[in-house]
Amino acid sequence: MVRSRKETTISIRKLIIFLHSSGKSVRNVVKLVNLSHSTGQFVIKRFKEENRIENKVRKGRPAKLTERDQRFIIRKFVKNPSLSALEVSAEFNEKFSTTISPETVRRVLRAAGVNGRSARRKFFVGTKKRKLMLSFAK
Repeated sequence: MVRSRKETTISIRKLIIFLHSSGKSVRNVVKLVNLSHSTGQFVIKRFKEENRIENKVRKGRPAKLTERDQRFIIRKFVKNPSLSALEVSAEFNEKFSTTISPETVRRVLRAAGVNGRSARRKFFVGTKKRKLMLSFAK
């Protein structure tokens, strides 16, 4: 089961610390702000130990594509597997405000487990050959 990772706002954290420092218990405080007991405890503990309310700065570049954008790309390839990454990135750039490269499309597909496909080459069967094959079968 996937857990939701909603962050408590800084104003709510300040309210938790204010109410706790004014003498209310953790259970009463979290009942007032409608949060879980462990969340309230964690906010208070972090304030006591590190004297901070806000989050630490996150490392790394934030993701360029949202889950919705990724689903759009995957859906394109599931519908028509013979599309190229170049075509899909061009269509994406037309439709949405964010511009992406074909390599980004490939990365999304690789992460989703969608493999590249190419049409199989079939040999040409002319009329002479067809008659020969039919006569052989008959």
